[in-house]
Amino acid sequence: MNRIQTRQRLGLGVLCAVLVGGLFLQTSKGEEGYEAGRGLISLEGPSGLFINPTSATLPEDAGTAQYCVFFPNNKTDTVGHGLIGAFGLADNFEVGAQATILDLPQGKERFAAGPFARYRLLKNDGYTPQASIGAYSRVGDRVLNKGAIFGALYWRAALSEDGLVRSVGLHSGMRQVWFDNDAALNDEFAWYNGLEVQLPLRVYAVGEVSTRDNQAHTPFAYGLQWRAAGIAMSAAGIQNGNTSDVSFYYGIGYSTAF
Repeated sequence: MNRIQTRQRLGLGVLCAVLVGGLFLQTSKGEEGYEAGRGLISLEGPSGLFINPTSATLPEDAGTAQYCVFFPNNKTDTVGHGLIGAFGLADNFEVGAQATILDLPQGKERFAAGPFARYRLLKNDGYTPQASIGAYSRVGDRVLNKGAIFGALYWRAALSEDGLVRSVGLHSGMRQVWFDNDAALNDEFAWYNGLEVQLPLRVYAVGEVSTRDNQAHTPFAYGLQWRAAGIAMSAAGIQNGNTSDVSFYYGIGYSTAF
């Protein structure tokens, strides 16, 4: 077994541990009115900022389906598509699936999909931040295969119920990603931080930056997320670390309670 296969199996093992462990750990209740900093579909897959996953889990019995499109270097010869579906098994335990489709020149297409899970350890209460751990993977075309684990924090300060700026939220996290041998990217470890400013009508101005590992540039993103009940949308400029330009990204999603 080579190094990449070993790391992928380790990542999948951690994912299984999160899935199984979450079923036995005590769940939290009483999510009504709790502002968890729930973002939307990200380039990495699980919901969060524009690139990175964050710590928010779906409420119990809530589900979401989301889609995003990414135009590297703002061109249409190569276009990336992402999809996720997720469900809250408990207020602090979310499971789901993600898929990535890469449209290439000459009508070529690559596809990979896999599961993800996120477990919330702490709720944001006073000076105590929200804290979660999670894992995700995708398997298909070998250049898209990956396995990853992450940990994330979130802290929110409410400022006004009816002003221009309703709240400010801080995100922080770390992730380790393992790629297949055939992938053009090397294994990656990153720290990341994000800031969200809540505006009226559930609109959030969001920015984030990650540490640079093997990328040519420092990854960062900025844009808007509209986190309305039912329908949500996001639009951003993203430097994923491997493009020459800040590239356009758009996402849309639907959520409901069962």
